[in-house]
Amino acid sequence: MACLEPQAKQVKVCVIKVLNSNMLAEIETRFPDSTLVDSRVAASHQGRSHSQVVEGNALMIQHINWEKPRVAFSKDGSHWQSDEIVGELLVIVENLQNFIFYEETLSLVIEDCGLAATPEEVTLLFGSGNAAAKTCNRTLFRQYSEVYTLFDLDPGGINTYGNIKIMLAEDGMQPNFLAPKNIEAYLERSQWMLNNEERTSIYHAGIKHPELSPLLQCLYTSGKKLEQETYLDRIYG
Repeated sequence: MACLEPQAKQVKVCVIKVLNSNMLAEIETRFPDSTLVDSRVAASHQGRSHSQVVEGNALMIQHINWEKPRVAFSKDGSHWQSDEIVGELLVIVENLQNFIFYEETLSLVIEDCGLAATPEEVTLLFGSGNAAAKTCNRTLFRQYSEVYTLFDLDPGGINTYGNIKIMLAEDGMQPNFLAPKNIEAYLERSQWMLNNEERTSIYHAGIKHPELSPLLQCLYTSGKKLEQETYLDRIYG
């Protein structure tokens, strides 16, 4: 049964005649007018919660003097509940494996990556992928005197570093990208190749982040990339 039919046509206008009001009411019920979506909760009524960001965050942190990780927690992204800062240097670790083996990771970043600090001066934070670059994290990150990142050495890791760099620039802070000084040895061992699109991405990242140029040149020249778990299979020297 037809519900609507064209009644008159003009330029860019079509007048519709209702033939069956009951059927029209059913259609309107199935396809309600769009409403303003300004939060994850509001979006959930339309089954679209993943289109909106979570207002706050919960991030695991670890210090060498703690028996187990603790949680920095925020409901709104502006006010954070966390333990008193014990290590003034923050190292954001992208991968859970490296975070779990925090003693080995601390040893690596201090002895091989050139982080001039004692283990007691460092707090590790687990920030998987883009979760580390959420805007609300800025309020937490700026409580530390310096911020470092230990990410995958690939376009994804470089992109997340860039997002954190933009976020911290508002407070006059510059994150530092950590990688072993003998990174060439790790790349030589790697069997993970860059594709053409990724090589182009690395080339443009070198222009965008000149502070990373020597590191990115190693990637581009070798044609390889690294997951940070490879640092747990440490190459000395």
